[in-house]
Amino acid sequence: MARTGPAPRHLGALLVAVCAAGVLATAVLPSSAATLVSDVVQALAAAAAAAATARHAVASAGLRMRTAWWLLAAACGSWSAGQAYWTVLAARGESPFPSLADVGFLGFSACAVLALAVHPAGGGRTGRWQRCLDAVMTTGAVGLVSWQTALGAVLREDTGHDVAARLLLAAYPVADVALVVLAVLLVTRTAGDRRPLNLVAAGVTAMAVADSAFTYLAATSAYDGGTADAGWTLAFVLLAVAGLCRPATAAGAAPAGHAARRTSAAASLLPYAPVTLALGTALVRTLSGAALTQGEELVAALVVAALLARQYGTVRENVRLADDLAAREAQLRRLAFSDPLTGLANRALFLDRLEHALALHARDMRPVAVVFLDLDDFKAVNDTLGHAAGDELLRGVAGRLTGSLRAGDTVARLGGDEFAVVLEDGGDAGEAATRVAAAMALPFTVAGTLRPVGASTGVVALGPGDAAVGADELMARADAAMYAAKRAGKGRVVHHGAPA
Repeated sequence: MARTGPAPRHLGALLVAVCAAGVLATAVLPSSAATLVSDVVQALAAAAAAAATARHAVASAGLRMRTAWWLLAAACGSWSAGQAYWTVLAARGESPFPSLADVGFLGFSACAVLALAVHPAGGGRTGRWQRCLDAVMTTGAVGLVSWQTALGAVLREDTGHDVAARLLLAAYPVADVALVVLAVLLVTRTAGDRRPLNLVAAGVTAMAVADSAFTYLAATSAYDGGTADAGWTLAFVLLAVAGLCRPATAAGAAPAGHAARRTSAAASLLPYAPVTLALGTALVRTLSGAALTQGEELVAALVVAALLARQYGTVRENVRLADDLAAREAQLRRLAFSDPLTGLANRALFLDRLEHALALHARDMRPVAVVFLDLDDFKAVNDTLGHAAGDELLRGVAGRLTGSLRAGDTVARLGGDEFAVVLEDGGDAGEAATRVAAAMALPFTVAGTLRPVGASTGVVALGPGDAAVGADELMARADAAMYAAKRAGKGRVVHHGAPA
């Protein structure tokens, strides 16, 4: 399980405390001083996140995992450098836009997108088409929300900025759309302990919200910090805590087992969150009297179509899983109640059928009979021709027994060379035993040679007028009759209660 050690936990707590103190200071200090403190706290939070994610990269196993975390460290470092430059400008009373600080800020977006793109995934339970539909749903939904807020404010309205400034402003929400989409898809595709990845996803989401607030306010010349600054600080606190977590692939990490299955349901619901937000935003706009544009309607329709297709695929997958489960349960039942060598019923199923037949006899006086067989010369075949020949003989006996009895009769192998039959709902037990004995008297082809084997057969029957007995008692009677037949000679049939 991904966890932090004592020292990283203390560092994380210290980072949170420093950021909280900075936010508190901005609430009580004069405006200019509060702005300076906020800028410094953001730069320090980003630097701390860069150090923490670099530490995580060093401890990670696998080239792709290390590369992803190094790119994330570079992203945080780039943002910290940009924020430090912006802090210097702000201290001088300057606030140009665009500025070199934007290079650092956009460097974060570029490196973070690459980090999420190369981060290893797989092991999740979604298929290729489901992942494609998730990508369409998430991209369309996040893009629609961005267009209705930050991106639309930049591109649809006259903001008073020149073309270069408007393109730069638009780059932030576009990059944030890519970040959120990649984060959602990565979390849903990754199995095992996702704690560091979940924190990264939360961090880039906070960054996207902060960037959207900044873009909208900057486009309308109303930016004064506040929400955007708090969002950026929170984003880097989350990224720093993610970096302080022990890598899931490091030595000593818990295997992806029950924890992965426990969290997979929540992860599978993640793509629906931006869809709900996008459709909810569109509904609110429509109800408020602001009509959607044709492009917005088209994107919303695409998102809904992908959602319906995703649900259809989920239903089909659930049906397939249910069918597989039913087939496996049937296979387990067959394995639990059948003899693996001959395919006949085993002792457990034989006893179940016998008890059922005896219950019907006790209630409705239906006749029931049991036939026990023991091969006469099985040991000789097994000793002279080997165990493979013995197995071949047992399979041949099973075939002859089923061929000489009714389809509804239960034929079982009790173990070794002992077989038993339950005759339910009538049927002449003596006639059935005679057919069985005649079938067993014929030679068997074993290891390419004909071998006479024969069987000693014991029969016990309960008629409508006979008193009810238990399964153990009836089997004991059949067993006694079978051994009486053995004592009388090979290939004999003895009925319980009759002389051998």
